[in-house]
Amino acid sequence: MKKRNLVLLLLLLPLAGAWSAGIDVTLIVSPVGGSLTLDTTIWTIDFANDGTSAYQQDSQGTLTVKSGNSQNFHVDFSSQNAGYAKKGSDLIPYAVKVTLVTAGYTGIAGTPAIMAGYVQLVSTQTITCNKKTPKNGIQFALGIKIDASSDFYESGSYTDVLTISYVSP
Repeated sequence: MKKRNLVLLLLLLPLAGAWSAGIDVTLIVSPVGGSLTLDTTIWTIDFANDGTSAYQQDSQGTLTVKSGNSQNFHVDFSSQNAGYAKKGSDLIPYAVKVTLVTAGYTGIAGTPAIMAGYVQLVSTQTITCNKKTPKNGIQFALGIKIDASSDFYESGSYTDVLTISYVSP
């Protein structure tokens, strides 16, 4: 019987040192927020008030969009005065176009109207993206167009606020 206990003890002895423990590893990744950067926040346009001249500048400004850690996001464009520069009750309609400058970015869903051509911002225009941007972001040229008018405008400064918003769900 002692031999059997000794054999059993020798068989169990290697198992006594074979204990193991597990470590649960949890990584908490801090969010990196998206951002918008404009090269300028004031567009001063000298408009020829001659009744025949139009104004068009396809790269009036540059917008840089960084998605941070968001894969799905959109950029909204809206106008305080529905796409009109305003002086008192006088209005000058204008249109905006956005052109992707950064080569190789394929995350834009479809062809938004504001990228297909000049649009007056009577309602919010949206560019929807379904891929993260590179760390340095993607750049867009912002264009503005004012059609010629058969009438003369009242002289002075006309203003509007063009709001560009980054939205991530």
